[in-house]
Amino acid sequence: MRRIFLALLLASLAACNGAPISTQWKLRNFNIGTADLAQLRVAMRGPDWVTPTPENAIVDVRHWRDDGDESQARVLALRLQRAAHPGDREALAALGGAPSLTIIELAPRSLEIAHAAQRETARLKAEGVRTRGKLNFTGSFACRRTEIPPGPIAIDVFIHADDETGWLPLYADYDAREGEQDQAVLDKALPPCPEKGKKG
Repeated sequence: MRRIFLALLLASLAACNGAPISTQWKLRNFNIGTADLAQLRVAMRGPDWVTPTPENAIVDVRHWRDDGDESQARVLALRLQRAAHPGDREALAALGGAPSLTIIELAPRSLEIAHAAQRETARLKAEGVRTRGKLNFTGSFACRRTEIPPGPIAIDVFIHADDETGWLPLYADYDAREGEQDQAVLDKALPPCPEKGKKG
């Protein structure tokens, strides 16, 4: 699920085909490098046999100078947390979002780190230095309470890029198996939930 989530997020931020045309249009000028990340949130709904665990996921960000080597990249490990902002649930419900949606955002300390990285990238750009970057997910965004059943793994995704744009629909009933066909990868990305009373 972590690779699926990352692919969906990157695709949506790039306003790719698949998201509603209205969403693509409203995100056309979105730039992750200059965006106010304090306003960036994503809401997802997965199958009823999945338990979201965003606090166990880490967004690994690597960025380096274009004239350098990736081995010299600065690595940021950004943590996620569940978000609870006034009005989010009502806005999502108005878009047809289910009450079971899990809303996530960057954790406070990670938000500070990300803002610092944005400032550094802006400084380098002002000096005429271009940079490159990569994103990857580690950990698990969700766990499963049963074996992964055959058939589609339907998920809904919404994005809140900023307060002005508000919540936008990205995907409805997207089949996560389209993003990852390898059952072994799915099993690893969606580990079994720990038994009650035991730590994972």
